[in-house]
Amino acid sequence: MGRPRLRPVMSPRPAGHALLRVVARAAMACGALVAIVPAASAQSGSCPAPRTALVLSGGGAKGLAHVGVLRTLDSLGIRPDLIVGTSIGSVIGAMYASGYTGREIDSLASAMPVASLFRTFEPRAPSSLAPLQPLLVWEFGERGFTLQGAAVREPDANALLNAAMLRGNLLARGDFDRLPIPLRVVAADLADRTAVVLRTGDLARAVRASIAIPLVFVPERIDGRFLADGGLVANIPIAAARAEGAERVIVSDATEGFDDTLNLFSPFVVADRLLGFLFEQPRERLNDGDVYIRHDVTGFQSLDFDPARTSELVRRGRAAADSSLQRPACDPPPRTAAPRLAPWLHVESVSASPLPEREKGPLLRLLDLEEGDSVSATELRQSVRHASRSERYLAVWLNPSGRGDTVSFSIVAERAPRRVAALGLAYDNELGGRMWLGGVERDLAGAEVEAHAALLFGNLEKELRGGLRRRYYVAGAPVMPLVEGHLAALDLRAFDAEGNELDRLDTREAAGLAGVAWPLGADWTLTTGIDARWWRNPDETNDRVAGASVELSHAGHTVEPTLTASMLWNDRFRRIGLDAARTQTVAGFRVRPRVRVGWGRTVPPHLTFPLGGSDGFPGLHIGEFRGDREAFVSLHVARPVLGPLSLHVEGAIGRVGTGGPLLVDDWRTGIRAGIGAATPVGPVRFEYGFADGGRKAGFVRLGRWF
Repeated sequence: MGRPRLRPVMSPRPAGHALLRVVARAAMACGALVAIVPAASAQSGSCPAPRTALVLSGGGAKGLAHVGVLRTLDSLGIRPDLIVGTSIGSVIGAMYASGYTGREIDSLASAMPVASLFRTFEPRAPSSLAPLQPLLVWEFGERGFTLQGAAVREPDANALLNAAMLRGNLLARGDFDRLPIPLRVVAADLADRTAVVLRTGDLARAVRASIAIPLVFVPERIDGRFLADGGLVANIPIAAARAEGAERVIVSDATEGFDDTLNLFSPFVVADRLLGFLFEQPRERLNDGDVYIRHDVTGFQSLDFDPARTSELVRRGRAAADSSLQRPACDPPPRTAAPRLAPWLHVESVSASPLPEREKGPLLRLLDLEEGDSVSATELRQSVRHASRSERYLAVWLNPSGRGDTVSFSIVAERAPRRVAALGLAYDNELGGRMWLGGVERDLAGAEVEAHAALLFGNLEKELRGGLRRRYYVAGAPVMPLVEGHLAALDLRAFDAEGNELDRLDTREAAGLAGVAWPLGADWTLTTGIDARWWRNPDETNDRVAGASVELSHAGHTVEPTLTASMLWNDRFRRIGLDAARTQTVAGFRVRPRVRVGWGRTVPPHLTFPLGGSDGFPGLHIGEFRGDREAFVSLHVARPVLGPLSLHVEGAIGRVGTGGPLLVDDWRTGIRAGIGAATPVGPVRFEYGFADGGRKAGFVRLGRWF
């Protein structure tokens, strides 16, 4: 991609254009052509119209009000000659310029998991260290030695942009004037804080540069320039539109003005105000005939993409547009039909940079691209998502070129950090403190083998884990042969019938797994293999077995797995377990239902099921009841009340047993309540619980248990 051109690009003007422009301006002055004012008696017919640009401002999630404007434009038959967008305006503008209707963009925005990309403080370790929950993650790669940011999951964000922009990317083929509606994307050059208007290159990469909010996204480097959010220099890019030859602008402004009062005693309010100053510039002058649509976005947050909130923003955007725009008094000149994307494209050539030669083959196999083959947009969407989940790349920009049904790709790939180190801490009032330190080397000895190791130590458990993985690609789908193992020293808690703690049961275990992990897409992973283990029982007898191991897990969009189903099957024992939980927001409440089901036969003590798992059962000691049968259901509800503080209530019902049917009598019920908070060291909970039989117990936990 060449350096972005900064000179204005004017559309060709027909003969007699100057005279027609005089007539048009006179007509606008009389109100005949101005979209804001209805004509008293308009006759349908063709008439010249000024070159009109749709200008879409920044504003983060508040910019989803632009979608409402697009729906109004569609309903009125108004089609701009040019779209100029900044930040979120570039995202929505690029999709509209690519041929999506306002209704289609509304549906896509609701379906895309945008909210899942942003988090408060949830660093994520590589999947080979799962399910360990890190407090800090250090990364070393092409960007040097860095501490993992906590604001956005960069590979997922880049993959989402690639998928959303793919239609436009394949239509533009590097030139944004080839889109159904020509497009300009505005970004900021961090070297001198000047506006950069992007007209060429990879469409998804250009939009990624325009949305690079400081301290949330890493700046995008294009042609030697570090580009960041265009809102830093042109949050409402009217001047950029005029420089591109626009004679009239329709401005959709989703920026939020500052309140008249400022709580100087709140550091969060002051910090938000200071950040707002970065994106505030004087508004450009509007001319006669321009349309200015101001949206009421007071109270909405820039990174709050909750579906319920976004639907309200779209509704407000349409209401504002309906009150500002009306159907033109006469039809504009006929326009040529928008180009259509061929269902299959012939791949003429593929290149990848700046990767070493040995890495180009695996990347092209991951993307399932081969010279002389054919590819569809649907297949490419799946491929870029695979690249995101591979943990090998932070970004893969396709850079398509060519014409017709022939396409070439000059892929630019940014590799993920080669080495990762992670640290985790947690404390529980019953289980004591626990700490782990782990590391991952993603290219061991230059052989594309990933090595991982972790050391865990706490009051009740000490463990050393490690393993090797090698990633292959079959028809673009990853397959990972693996060898993993662990050594553990465990102290099992024991209690009498009244809940008094007895001497702990000491056991040791060594286990290994040789098998294959199959990433199934949509965050599902299936791992199968041969499991071999040796352990020492509390009575100091030893056992060893070998058999089959199967595990199915779903990571979802949180650091905690949403589902884990596992099976161990050998000639000594059988063990099948399911643990499923999902957190969602309902009417302002965070609701987390959880189900645990376990069944086993002659299961060793350290592999039995503790009632409620590591969270325990309300009103009882953690690990007080264990068995080879478990059925457990709980519902945890949290309501934010003040800043990071929230009220918590959890109810549960369950049972464990040894032998016999799973669902029998002897069910227990319990409830606990308290307060919690989101902190830099993870969630903190202070709760007190009651169980049937008059039992009660406190629950204090700092961080996520592992």
